[in-house]
Amino acid sequence: MIPYPRSESSLPTALGIRIIGLGNAGVHLADRLAMAGAAGADVMVMNTDAQSLASSVAPLKIILGPKVTRGLGTGGDPEVGFEAARESREEIRRAVEGAGLVFLCAGLGGGTGSGIAPVVAEIARESGATVFCLVTSPFAFEGRRRAAQSAEALTDLARHADALIHFENDRMAELTAPRSGIEETFAASDTTLINCIISLIAILRGGAPMPVGLADLLAAIGGGSARTLFGRGEATGENRAHEALERALKSPLLDRGRLLDESHAVIAHLSGPPSLSFAEVAAIMRELTKHIADNAALFLGVTTTPDPSASVSVTILGNYAAGLEAPALPGTPARLRAEPPNRSATASPEPVPEPVAIPDAEPKPLFPESPAPEEKPSVAARQAPREPKPAAKPASQPKVKQETLQFESVARGRFEKSEPTIVEGEDLDVPSFLRMRGKTP
Repeated sequence: MIPYPRSESSLPTALGIRIIGLGNAGVHLADRLAMAGAAGADVMVMNTDAQSLASSVAPLKIILGPKVTRGLGTGGDPEVGFEAARESREEIRRAVEGAGLVFLCAGLGGGTGSGIAPVVAEIARESGATVFCLVTSPFAFEGRRRAAQSAEALTDLARHADALIHFENDRMAELTAPRSGIEETFAASDTTLINCIISLIAILRGGAPMPVGLADLLAAIGGGSARTLFGRGEATGENRAHEALERALKSPLLDRGRLLDESHAVIAHLSGPPSLSFAEVAAIMRELTKHIADNAALFLGVTTTPDPSASVSVTILGNYAAGLEAPALPGTPARLRAEPPNRSATASPEPVPEPVAIPDAEPKPLFPESPAPEEKPSVAARQAPREPKPAAKPASQPKVKQETLQFESVARGRFEKSEPTIVEGEDLDVPSFLRMRGKTP
């Protein structure tokens, strides 16, 4: 085999990659990328919150909508974020000018990410850049309004971005154990997002022996899919190929590999040291194709690095049509209300219920006649004395006769021989109760 020297002209041309973090979540991710080294990409942040920008380590910072928000944020309102982006449209245009590939990182559901990301994507695409949007949707427990705002922002981004890479926070939480600390959970989520961006850059910049072009990448993850499949695994040692693929398939974002069967296109990128053999690549692909549908498009990329101690890495990317819809809420702004679903012309119309027959009944008059007024009695009749009404006879009850006790005559004792004291015909010497008996009171 004759070795050919690699000339500079065979290297891939500079892509002019620019990573932009939008909103608090995007600023946090951009800071992590800047500290980890973003593989030669330019990192900048944009936000409506001046305090968040002040603590960022990104080399370039842009405050959006200083007149609209006064640097205090949007308060969770995407309409305020949209107006802030319109106010700073020229600053955004200068920030993306000259970039060939723009990565927009944002967390949807709030005001800045949901309101600004579609505007920045539109401006970047108008400037001639290929736009990749890497976004996350809120947790289910964050409420229906944030879910509705996230769904509306996803719809807007799908119209302006070349590729929409969407991760659901509920599925990202499965990266750690349920009892893990919140810092550990968010750190694992950030690591996954960072690995996704670094893997995409490595795929695009990867050269021989089997490169993957930008058109292939867009064919696999473009088109505004509502969910992105992503898995990445690394391993060293004798069984490095099998272990790297196994760790990639264990990713919760692939549902342990089960979601690959539903994907219409899959990218498999393998990277390793010069000792990476053809047999290892073939073994990885034979095992991977067992999880992929027969009619799915498969794009394979293999890249070797000059470092002999480098590990073998397997990156799997794909998507499948799974919309993220949320019902519009009362009071939601008009721009955030989801449009009603389009019905095809061939769809059968809904059956109209037949009117229920009502039995004939006598129609009620619209204006019912008022009752005749009562005749008032004459003045003489009113002045005449009224005869008392006879009292109602009580119900007949049996009469009870009270008997009179019979008392025997009492002797006068010591006054037997004296003259009686008679006053008004009554003998006062006789006790009163004896004199009064038999008399009606």
